[in-house]
Amino acid sequence: MVIPAVFSGILNIGNGLGMLFFGCLFLWGVFQNKLIEKGRVHKWARALRGVLITGYAVFTLFFAFESVLIVDAINATPPTDATLVILGCSVNGETPSQMLRLRIDAAESFMKENPESKAVLSGGQGPGEDITEALCMYRELTARGISPDRLYMEDRSTSTRENVAFSKEIILRENLNTKVAVVSNNFHLYRASLSVKEAGLEFYSVSAFTPYPLLATYVMREYMGIIAQWVAG
Repeated sequence: MVIPAVFSGILNIGNGLGMLFFGCLFLWGVFQNKLIEKGRVHKWARALRGVLITGYAVFTLFFAFESVLIVDAINATPPTDATLVILGCSVNGETPSQMLRLRIDAAESFMKENPESKAVLSGGQGPGEDITEALCMYRELTARGISPDRLYMEDRSTSTRENVAFSKEIILRENLNTKVAVVSNNFHLYRASLSVKEAGLEFYSVSAFTPYPLLATYVMREYMGIIAQWVAG
C-alpha cells in the first residue's frame, strides 16, 4: 500500500484502507502485552479485541466474495464482433497515464485479432488533462493502425456509469452490436459490469493488465467502490 504512494504517486482510498487494515494489526501486535495485567485482559481491551476480530472476519468474507465476482467478470469472453467500450482513465496533459495505456494495449490487441469489432472510446476531460480521454485513446489507436472508421468517441462522461450510459446512446444511434465488451483494468471489470447490465446491454470483458505493485491498492479501492455501488442500487 505504501509502494504505490511513494514510487508511483498513487494515493487513494485503497492506500488508506490498506494501511488502516494492516496498521491496526501491527499496533495490536505491539501493544497487546501491555493490555494484559497479571494474566488478565482489561474489559475494554477484550471488547476492542472482539471488535477487531469481528471486523476483520466480515471484511475477509466480503473481500473473498467480491474477488470471486471480479474473477468471473474478467473471464466473460466476448464474441469476435462485440462492441468494445474502452473506459477512460487519467491523461497527463495529452499523454495517456500508465493505466490508460494498458487499456489501449488491450483494446488494440483485441481489435487487430477481431477485425469485425468496433469500439466506443469513452472519457471526458478532467483536471490536468489538456484533451479528452476519448481523443487521447483515438490518437493512440489510430497511430497503431486501427482504422478511424471503427472508432467512435464519447467525450462527455466523468464516471463509469456515465461511460456506459453515454456509450449506449452511440451504440444505439450507430446501430452497433449491443454485445458490449468493456475494456478496463482487471480489478475494475465487475463494477463496470453492474453499469452495463443496468443499462440493459449484454456484458463481456477485455481485461487490461495491472502491474502487480499497484494491484493491491486498486483492489482495496475497488472493494469500497463495489460496496458503494451496491448500496446506491
